[in-house]
Amino acid sequence: MRIAMVAAGTAAGELAAALGRLGHDVREYDAAGKPAGERLGAAWSDDDWGPEVIHAHGWAAGVAALASGAAPLVQAFHGLSGPAPANGAGPDERRTYERLLCRVADRIIAGSTDECGELLRLGVPRGRITLVPPGVDCELFTPVGDPMPRMRPRVLAVADGATWAGDLVRAMRMVPDAEAVVLGGPPELAGLAERCRVADRVVLHRAVPRDERPAWFRSADVAVCAPWRDPSGSAPIEAMACGVPVVGTATGLVRDAVIDGLTGELVPPRDPRALGMAIRALLADNLRRFTAATAALDRARQVYPWPRIADRTAVVCLAACGQALPVAAEELSVRS
Repeated sequence: MRIAMVAAGTAAGELAAALGRLGHDVREYDAAGKPAGERLGAAWSDDDWGPEVIHAHGWAAGVAALASGAAPLVQAFHGLSGPAPANGAGPDERRTYERLLCRVADRIIAGSTDECGELLRLGVPRGRITLVPPGVDCELFTPVGDPMPRMRPRVLAVADGATWAGDLVRAMRMVPDAEAVVLGGPPELAGLAERCRVADRVVLHRAVPRDERPAWFRSADVAVCAPWRDPSGSAPIEAMACGVPVVGTATGLVRDAVIDGLTGELVPPRDPRALGMAIRALLADNLRRFTAATAALDRARQVYPWPRIADRTAVVCLAACGQALPVAAEELSVRS
């Protein structure tokens, strides 16, 4: 099957590679908005290669896919109606596009059960929604390998600029014998750590490339992923694949990935006290933590490896090819 992967980021690139290993002809394109999509459509019409299906990642890529008019569309939003993108499109405009895509996409992939619920509330028929979570490279993210050095018990969070990392800083007031390492946390965390009197135990580190993350995860006793809402990125399943239990909030991918009491602990969003108590309890019980780490590793390897995720994605793409829906040009009249 010829698949055009539009606006492929890191995760989409890994998915494209995994689909390629299954024998599909996958090409990646960086395109967002109607003009870019029209250029893609023109290029495909002049080329011997044309996609049988387009898999778009993000609403702006979906608009490009529709504008190309080239093939059925499988849409993945990776979170609905979040912050305004860098190109200046406002939230209202984004919601308009999302609702358009929900109406006309042949199939929609949701990354979590929470996102499935959001799509249903937007009126998407259940039969057009398929739950396909992000995947993880189980050959890169593994317990085997050298960890980053440390001097005491460690809690690790991959924040990537997310404001929820402040909840972890506040939670560390209840975890007196451990340090928290925050990768890619927002700058204001330093002042918050000072005010919470935990600055000597909170290490703020720059965001690290994906291939450096496994060593950081292996150095941790517990990984924390505490977003306030979906999406949360792939950090929880990356930690689990490294054999690290996760303390996270009961939302989005975290809720789906972490089995409460088995592979880690789930707490309510925006509750630093509950977060701190869960971290402290897990750090204090070596047997429980080891059991959770083993269960987390097993779950990551069984549920989230890229070959499994690619296989499920291919099934959705095949279904889309059998049910193409025409899109009228006037439906793309929203400013791009």
